[in-house]
Amino acid sequence: MLHFPSPVGDGAVGMAGEGQRKAFQYGLRPPLLRLSNRDNWDASWGEQELIQRMAALAHTAGLPFSRTLIVAYYVSLKTNPFVVLTGIEGAGKTELATLFAETLLGHGSPQYALINGDSSWLGATGDQRSFRSLFDHFTSLRFLELLQEAADPGSAGKVFVVCFDGMHPAEVNYYFTTLLSVDEEGRTRLRLPGVSEDERPIVPANVSITATVNTAEGVGVLSADVLRRAGVIAFRARRSTQVFWHPPTPAPVGLQRLWLRAGRRDAAAAREHLFQIIGSTQWNRMGCSEPLAVALRRAGMALTPRLRQDVMLYVANSFDAEGRGLFDPDDVLRNTQIAFDHQVAQRLIWRLHDVPDPMLTYLMSDPDRLPPLAWAG
Repeated sequence: MLHFPSPVGDGAVGMAGEGQRKAFQYGLRPPLLRLSNRDNWDASWGEQELIQRMAALAHTAGLPFSRTLIVAYYVSLKTNPFVVLTGIEGAGKTELATLFAETLLGHGSPQYALINGDSSWLGATGDQRSFRSLFDHFTSLRFLELLQEAADPGSAGKVFVVCFDGMHPAEVNYYFTTLLSVDEEGRTRLRLPGVSEDERPIVPANVSITATVNTAEGVGVLSADVLRRAGVIAFRARRSTQVFWHPPTPAPVGLQRLWLRAGRRDAAAAREHLFQIIGSTQWNRMGCSEPLAVALRRAGMALTPRLRQDVMLYVANSFDAEGRGLFDPDDVLRNTQIAFDHQVAQRLIWRLHDVPDPMLTYLMSDPDRLPPLAWAG
């Protein structure tokens, strides 16, 4: 049985949340935060620069990802530590997860685990049940070992990134609903055999998890639990460009701590930050852009209070500590609208694939109308 130290992630998140609220008042260089982190924080870096670094590394690697896609994935991970990327093989899903890891951690970091979920070998073994047991055991151990390191008190300022690559829907359901669970207080725990619910180790807040699903390789759907807990981004086209990964320059000092401070996953803190930027009145008036709203009405779908809270968290995370938008740094309301549509699409679009609506088909195929599908640019 692996031993997990008492996680430091929850405490770090609480302190980070306080720092974020002060950062909004004092700007990019809050005096107390500057004093406490003077040895490990490069104050010239913020989230805008982090995203620019991702875009530059993508260009160097030959990845034709638009800035919109990069920001959508980035904000999804800020909002939720679990993100699922779906699409046909070769669409660039794994490359996007690797790009994020290389941006924060540098090239070849042991803090990035790429766990191959490709079960194409399964049919060649002649014993599917035996192979499945071995496969689950091996990948789960790799995952647990990384989580154990992330939970160590000495890793409080480190980021750990996991990508379960080439998964089938059933495999994603296993990891996200069988191995992982969310308790009533919103903490993510591991369901280890023989361990009581209260003693299940908490997944540290410094771990970000991405699963890529090759939708053309299998049947089945993601479970409702997965879709409620994870951000979902669908890749609509195949990437034909060859990727050239070059060892990037070392990540700037303090970039990992910047990422750990950036995320707002507490509803109250997120609401406070968002209302400081756009005000409660403007937020209460906000809804889907008209083309997306029309498609949802035709499908008989509405924004429930729970969904609107999920959208609020995402929109709040689409702004940096200074209140500048990550999708649009110069237009607060436009950034809000883009982020609003992104999250609604992520939460609902998977339920609309079979709706015979010409408007919906248009929205899903036009990158300018539905921002989460704006891959090329």
